[in-house]
Amino acid sequence: MIISKRKGILSPKVMPHVLIIFGSLIAIILRRKKMKILKNKSNKLSRQKIIKIVISILCVALIGGGFYMGFSVFQQIKDFDIKNLTATSTSRVLDANGNVIYKFGTAAGEYVKYDELPEVLVDAVVSAEDSRYFIHDGFDIPRIIKAFMTNITHRGTIAGGSTITQQLIKKTYYPDEERTIQRKLGEVILSIEATKQTSKKKVMELYLNKIYFGRSQQTIGIYSASHYYFDKNPQDLTLPEAALLAGAINSPYWYDPFTDLNKATNRRNTIINLMYQHGYITKEQCEATKKVPVANTLKSNPIAQNKDYASYVDRVVREVKEKTNYDPTKTNMTIYTYMDTDIQTRLDDISESNNYNYIRTNGTQVGSAVVSAKDGRIVGLLSARDYKNGMMDYAYRSYHQPGSSIKPILDYAPAFEYLYWSTGHTADDSDFSQGGWSPKNWDKQTHGDVSLEEALGNSWNLAAIHTFVTVEKEIGKNRLQNWLKNLGYTINDKVNKNGLNTSWAIGGWDDGVTPLQQAAAYATISNGGTYIEPHAVDKIVINTTGETVNIDKDAQANAKQAMSEATAFLIRQVMTDYVKSGNYSSYTSVGALDDDIGAKTGTTNDAKDKWFCAYNPDYAWATWNGGTEKGISLGNTNDAKKISEDIARLLHKKGVKNKYKTPDTVVEEKMVIGSYPYKSPSASTPSSMIRDAWFVKGHTPGEKDTKSYALEELSSFDAALTESKQIQVSFSAYNGQYEVEYIVTVEHNGQTVATQTLSSNTGTLSYHPSETGVYRITGYYKQKDGSMSSNKISKEITIQEEKPEENENTTQNGSTTTNGTNNNQTTNNNTNNNNTNTNNTTGTEQNNQNNGQTNGQQTTQQ
Repeated sequence: MIISKRKGILSPKVMPHVLIIFGSLIAIILRRKKMKILKNKSNKLSRQKIIKIVISILCVALIGGGFYMGFSVFQQIKDFDIKNLTATSTSRVLDANGNVIYKFGTAAGEYVKYDELPEVLVDAVVSAEDSRYFIHDGFDIPRIIKAFMTNITHRGTIAGGSTITQQLIKKTYYPDEERTIQRKLGEVILSIEATKQTSKKKVMELYLNKIYFGRSQQTIGIYSASHYYFDKNPQDLTLPEAALLAGAINSPYWYDPFTDLNKATNRRNTIINLMYQHGYITKEQCEATKKVPVANTLKSNPIAQNKDYASYVDRVVREVKEKTNYDPTKTNMTIYTYMDTDIQTRLDDISESNNYNYIRTNGTQVGSAVVSAKDGRIVGLLSARDYKNGMMDYAYRSYHQPGSSIKPILDYAPAFEYLYWSTGHTADDSDFSQGGWSPKNWDKQTHGDVSLEEALGNSWNLAAIHTFVTVEKEIGKNRLQNWLKNLGYTINDKVNKNGLNTSWAIGGWDDGVTPLQQAAAYATISNGGTYIEPHAVDKIVINTTGETVNIDKDAQANAKQAMSEATAFLIRQVMTDYVKSGNYSSYTSVGALDDDIGAKTGTTNDAKDKWFCAYNPDYAWATWNGGTEKGISLGNTNDAKKISEDIARLLHKKGVKNKYKTPDTVVEEKMVIGSYPYKSPSASTPSSMIRDAWFVKGHTPGEKDTKSYALEELSSFDAALTESKQIQVSFSAYNGQYEVEYIVTVEHNGQTVATQTLSSNTGTLSYHPSETGVYRITGYYKQKDGSMSSNKISKEITIQEEKPEENENTTQNGSTTTNGTNNNQTTNNNTNNNNTNTNNTTGTEQNNQNNGQTNGQQTTQQ
């Protein structure tokens, strides 16, 4: 049984108002009496009458308060059942398939009966918590009086004074209630009933199997605590170990020796002194035991008994507390979750470096979250490297600057939402300066007009900033900030408290975001713009009452359309396109999976933080990797990317079940590249200037394209014949807005004998002239993948037949030897490539004669 949390008309919160009303009535009556006295002095009320009236009213108030108190206490105790007190089951956590993945406290280990408890432990606990435990009837009058007086002093808050029986009652019946007079009276009465219906030994047994002995959830119950601290069974506890455990009961959070050894040691020694005062140990034992170092009794490292799924279970506990006001470590419940065992097991392996090698470990940490895109259900968490229960969590509690991973969410998606951009929009990647801030791209260059795929795929900062500024000017800072809040980001007086500014466009937030927030926002893109608060728990069922609290049902009911279906579709198209393209090295691994993945990386200044956020039709996931110490830089290492790629491969192996939907609010049409407002291509629009793009309906291209298109003029072209009879050409380099190829044609005797395309402005043709005569060599630019061509320039090369080279040697006897020598008389007649070069350029001919043979070259402008 759990005492109802519902507040009636006479609840503790209402009672002060009742007393105020009574006080007000007294004041009103006295005021009226005073007025009557002033009007009719002869009929004055005596002082005694006034006192009687006041006393009467106070008596009525006290009687009413007594009835209220009695009724309130009766409501608490009327359903008392000893079976609830002696129930030994504790909370359990189930995975998405209904399998038990975690048990709290005693359920995680063994239930220890009283006869198995060492006497030294019972003595230590009684000395620490309730020295008259075996004497009183469930409550100790001196303690109750002290508690009552403390309550009066602190106006309703009771501190201390509870017996062991009362503590057991509280844990069983009042686990999450406020500490009030009514609750205290209920504890007292139920403690008396418990003592009547069961034995002192049974109460002690139940008590020691239910309470906390430290910070960790693995210290619930004496069996778990004994193994957590000392790696031994409770039966084997020594005096100093028993005193340490007994001392932790009062404040397990503060007296956990693994957290604060000094506090734990001082508390243990206090308990040892109390044991001596109450006669459980001798003076010699007391002094000797206090000399035993606590560190010597502890095992070297706390090993969580249920360390598997620790990241997920800690999130579950936190979520249950926040969403239901119940504490699963105090209230017996069954928790139904959405944990995917395959995914969580892999994330736990990565956390513990099982089949995963971290690129860098010193001074760095990681955090990752995986959610179901359609419903916001958390299926897996990686909270830290070597994560154990209670450690700092980097998946959902630690904020870090998002870097460029925020660009799809904060810059481009709002442009689709509020400015009705199309996927074919051209972004401005030019210089930007504001108030002395002049950000740069990572390559220190600007790139002019770029497509959205190029802007996001290359992560150009300047394009993102110009987009952000354009949107902010249109809709204002407040609407853009609310856009972020609707997507689950934290902007309040504690986190990111300075609010939105231009540096946020490229991830320069005050505090930042968490991986779980990023995963949820990216899931919104996958889910058609619907944001659902990420949650791990489906529902909880209170085992003692059957009460059910639905968390998932509330989350689905509170889903919000954070962005339009059209916006989600458009930004998704851009992101999946550049991931699939294979043109951007950051995404080639996930793109090769062909799972319709959209993804974005992020890096902050000095590479302190790195991100990789992604989604497919089924899931969204985000991973952060960064420095936890000042001055840490990740350099070129990137565990965030490596871990997210690992997750992508696992999800691919599980199979993608859903498909993205194309909403009826978008349409695909052709547009002229770079036009804004968007224009439709005309018959004269070059094909290279036309692209297919998606538009929000009602915002498709309007006017036809009327622009005249031409390539820049070719200013010079040269062709020359090499000694090996090959044709070399050179163009003036093209510096226009279009991508071009360099075209060369060769004509001979009026026929085109060769055409060759060059990728650069110089080259040697593969064609070899084989005949004599005049060859016309023509060069021009041609638009790559388009129809536009430039002006043409031609050169002529004339090749004449070569005369054979003769060497005659005549001897004195009249004989002739060819290619020979004679020492008496040699006649050498050498014709040395007697050339005449003719070069006609723009109507001017230059003749260079050299002994006979002629090569002609002529240039014609076209």
